[in-house]
Amino acid sequence: MRYLSVILALTSFSASVPAVADTISYGSTGSIAPTSLLTANVTGDIIGYFIGQRADHTSVIRMVDVTSGYTSGYFFNNHAAAAGTIANFGSVSAGDVLAFELSNFNSGFLFGTDPSHSPDGINHSYTAAFGGGTLNGVSGLPAGTYVGMEDLFNGGDLDYDDNNFLFTNVGTTTQTANTPEPETLVLLGTGILGVATLLRRRLHGR
Repeated sequence: MRYLSVILALTSFSASVPAVADTISYGSTGSIAPTSLLTANVTGDIIGYFIGQRADHTSVIRMVDVTSGYTSGYFFNNHAAAAGTIANFGSVSAGDVLAFELSNFNSGFLFGTDPSHSPDGINHSYTAAFGGGTLNGVSGLPAGTYVGMEDLFNGGDLDYDDNNFLFTNVGTTTQTANTPEPETLVLLGTGILGVATLLRRRLHGR
């Protein structure tokens, strides 16, 4: 009976301990993640926190301010940095469009959160809002934008966990792939009306 009580007590204790996530998992492994437009929320520094990695290849991360042309140095060596390492990627202005790039030491390729920054033209990042708390054993992390990167040409296994980090002062807007511009929609509608008119005339012998 005593042993049963101990087992029940241990079970109750383990159930009450909050789970510690290694990363924020990408839910559609094997498919390319939607591209997110990254922008600075306010004028100030972009502060990053290294979360960890599950990669064979060694990589580092830098920030590109697409609006101003500023490019930071490289940080977050995924095989050397400790989880929780903090880096200042530099100062930006509110509304600046940002991109983060992963440099793969093994292959020599540079991959970005923006497909136009990648040689294979695909999105190499998964982004998610993080409300603050604990990731990979690092507690007290602030609220921000979580980024998980893929480090292989054509995306590898597309599970986005090769170099993972958190940024403050970065907002995201998910981009819908292949969404026609308003002008394109107008032209498309005009074309459809023209075809309909032509068919009606033929049917009526005009």
